[in-house]
Amino acid sequence: MILSLLDLFEIGMLIFSIVLIVIFLVIIISTLIVRRNNKYKDFVLQHSAALRQLNEINRHYQFKDIPNFDMKNSYDNEHFYEDISCRDYLTYQLVYIQKKVSIALKDTLENNKLFDEYRKEIGDTCVMNQYDTSNLLKNRNKLTRIENNLFNKSIKKPTTLFSIKVRLILTNINGEYRDSKSDEFVPKEIKDIIFRINQRNGSFYVNDDIWKSICRVERGKVSNKMRFAVYERDHYRCRKCGRKTNDLEVDHIIPIAKGGKSTFDNLQTLCHRCNYEKGSKIE
Repeated sequence: MILSLLDLFEIGMLIFSIVLIVIFLVIIISTLIVRRNNKYKDFVLQHSAALRQLNEINRHYQFKDIPNFDMKNSYDNEHFYEDISCRDYLTYQLVYIQKKVSIALKDTLENNKLFDEYRKEIGDTCVMNQYDTSNLLKNRNKLTRIENNLFNKSIKKPTTLFSIKVRLILTNINGEYRDSKSDEFVPKEIKDIIFRINQRNGSFYVNDDIWKSICRVERGKVSNKMRFAVYERDHYRCRKCGRKTNDLEVDHIIPIAKGGKSTFDNLQTLCHRCNYEKGSKIE
C-alpha cells in the first residue's frame, strides 16, 4: 500500500510533535534537578559549620605562588637533537634562571611545611554534618554529598611538590613534528646542577660536564634554517678564502669556548679547510 503525501506529512508532524514533547520534558526535568541541587547547595553554604570553620582557617594561611619552569625546545637538526640531552638543556637554562628556581625551591619547601599545619588544623577543627539550624532538608545523603563536595573544593591546594619537566622536539626544517624526548627533574637533581654551575674559577666552570652541556646547547641553537640563512647572507662563499665550495660550514666568529653565542651576527660561512685552520681562535 502506497502512502499518500498527506499521510506522510501527518506521520512527519506526529514524529516532530513527539520529539518536541521529549525535548520539553528533558528541559523541565533538568531545570527541576538544577533547582533542587541549588537549593541544597545554598542551604549548605548558609548553614554548614564545617564550611564556616574552614573559611576562617583559610583566612589565616597564605601560601606562596610557585612559577612553572617546565621547558620545551625544538630542533630541526637531527644531530643536535640526538647530541643534546634534557639534562643538558636544563643545565643551560639554569645558568640564567637559577636564582628564580632557587627561590621557588625554597618557597615550595615552606608551602609543604605550612600545608601540613593547615591540614592538621582542618582535621582538628572542622566537623562535618553539623548545621546551625534544626530545619534540615529531607535528603540527608544528598546534603552530606554536597557538603563534602563544597568542603573539598574550598580546601587550599598550594604547590608542595616541585619539579621541572624538559621536552625536546625533533622537527623537519618546516617545523613538522618527527620525534620527541622528555625528562622530569626533582629538587635534589636541580640543586646538584645549580651547585656545580656555581663552582667556577673566574669565568671557567670547574665541572667539565657542566661546560660541555652548555656548549652542546649553545651549538645546537644553530638550526638548519639559521644555517641556510647564514649561507645565503654570505652568498654561499667562504668569508675567509672567498671560495664557493661544497664543504661550507657555519663558524662562530667568537668561539663558544670563549663566550661566543649562536646569534646571527656571530656566525659566518667558512669552508671546511678555513674553519679547521681557524679552530677556536678569534680572527
